[in-house]
Amino acid sequence: MKILNKLKILNKLDNSFFEIMKEKNFLKLWGSQVLSQITVNMVNFVLILYIFEKTGSTVAISLFWFFWALPAIFLGPFSGTIIDLFGTRKILILTNLVQSLIILLYLLVKTSIWPLYSIVFLYAISNQFYVPAEAATLPSVCPKKLLTTGNSLFLFTTYVALIIGFGLAGPLIKLVGSQIPFLLGSILLICGATAVWLLPEANFSKPLGKIDAKKVQEFLSKLAEGYRFIKTSPTVLFPLFLLVFAQIIITMLFVLGPALVVKILGTPFINISQNFILPGGLGAIVGMCLAVRLLKKIRKRYLITSGLFLSSFVFFSLALIVPQFSNNLKIIGQIALGFLAGFSFSIFTIPTQTLLQEKTPIEMRGRVFGVLGFLITISSVFPVLFAATIGEILGEIWMVLILAIIVFALGLFSLKGESVIQRFYRS
Repeated sequence: MKILNKLKILNKLDNSFFEIMKEKNFLKLWGSQVLSQITVNMVNFVLILYIFEKTGSTVAISLFWFFWALPAIFLGPFSGTIIDLFGTRKILILTNLVQSLIILLYLLVKTSIWPLYSIVFLYAISNQFYVPAEAATLPSVCPKKLLTTGNSLFLFTTYVALIIGFGLAGPLIKLVGSQIPFLLGSILLICGATAVWLLPEANFSKPLGKIDAKKVQEFLSKLAEGYRFIKTSPTVLFPLFLLVFAQIIITMLFVLGPALVVKILGTPFINISQNFILPGGLGAIVGMCLAVRLLKKIRKRYLITSGLFLSSFVFFSLALIVPQFSNNLKIIGQIALGFLAGFSFSIFTIPTQTLLQEKTPIEMRGRVFGVLGFLITISSVFPVLFAATIGEILGEIWMVLILAIIVFALGLFSLKGESVIQRFYRS
């Protein structure tokens, strides 16, 4: 009987995944995300490795992020509105095709790192439309009852794509040189464009048509409406706030990562996938499955808080505990913390993004996710530059400890944050 009960529980857990696999439009969008994410991670690994080998500087890596974030300053406030007017399907097709061409420009760079930044800038311009369009499309191709599962699979894809992208880049460079990842990435993006081309037009998408004074007025009106909605909706502002700050922390780790791995953990950067990324992916899978099951039983806020507290523990351990181990134990420690990092990120991100999507009307999602992408990017610029500078002056350990404290404080805020925001609006 006990075995039968366990089988019933597992069957119930897996049902939602089998159901969503029957949604053909979801599979098309998911396929595009898989190809896009693998490309971005594969290319970014090559570029980060190249920049760090050339300079050994976290500041040089922070400039990589700065040029990636720069388009958000002038495009971020408008991208969501443009998405709502043109339609997410058209935006996804166009951005994939444009990125497939931009990525080939990396082949023209020979010895200097400076041309890389201008190409990153061009790629980031198109990505400023792709990411919110993808997030806004998900609820349209996924039934509401399966939205949590859809978010889980998208998060799962992020980790798997990171593993595949980072895992492919190193061997490809060793076997056939540094140009192949860019050629392969361009082909994958064309395939991604084909996948979203097969999607039907979303019901709420409207073609912009001929641009005239009336259309401009409509554009500005929709833009203002989107910001007013976010400003006056505590249930939307709360998860938006959490996602923005969490992504800022992740971006800062992205910049500090190479120096953290090489200088503090004493591991070659090229080995990071097997020591940290792969265990992180496994942890994400476990966290994803657990989050889908627990969201049916407990409030999203408790999962969010647990994920933040566990992430804070991972940061403290990376800075203070693992560096004290001997070589073999240090590798085991990295694997264990990688698993916990992936697990904690899953149980934080899935309920937070699901909450944001559930509280946002379908006609506002393009604008809301456009604002989310804008705030994440623009809010990261100065913290990233600060983290890189302080990391080089005081050492990366101090910056990781500061991040651990910030994440812990964010966990405390998540317990009461929504009620605080609601009281603020009532006062």
